[in-house]
Amino acid sequence: MRLREAHLDERGSVLVLVPVGFLVLILLGVLAVDSAVAFLGQRQLADATAGAANDAATAALGNAAFYGSGTLVIDPSEAATVVCRSFAAQGDSDLHRVTLSIAVTGRVIRVRAHAQIDAVFGRVLPGLGHRAVSAEATAAATTGGTPALLQPSGFLPVHCPAG
Repeated sequence: MRLREAHLDERGSVLVLVPVGFLVLILLGVLAVDSAVAFLGQRQLADATAGAANDAATAALGNAAFYGSGTLVIDPSEAATVVCRSFAAQGDSDLHRVTLSIAVTGRVIRVRAHAQIDAVFGRVLPGLGHRAVSAEATAAATTGGTPALLQPSGFLPVHCPAG
């Protein structure tokens, strides 16, 4: 008889666990969505950075060096302008506070970018509304074949006009 009475006293204990379980599932879903948004923002920034590096490697070649001696040399000031135009053309509205920097050595350019993205659900919690993402890409101007890539160093900030 006592075994039966002990069993009857535990009725309703599952009622407490069900809301807790739903809360855990909702929190895991929120974490998954915000992580996916952060990954997407990082990929957008990486794609924009690679495109900007490729654009600069082709459109920022110094004409004087090419026509004077036949060498391929990337003009750093023109490269900065091309990188800004390339990022503006990407139109990634999910990326905020984008900062760009470039490093140029001869015919090789390296573009580094940092940005912030907005979290979907993390906005309701202080300090979790934004996530920082960064990317870096290297491109080289070539006349054919595989170039020996020199890794540029000494990044210079690029100041793009607002717009």
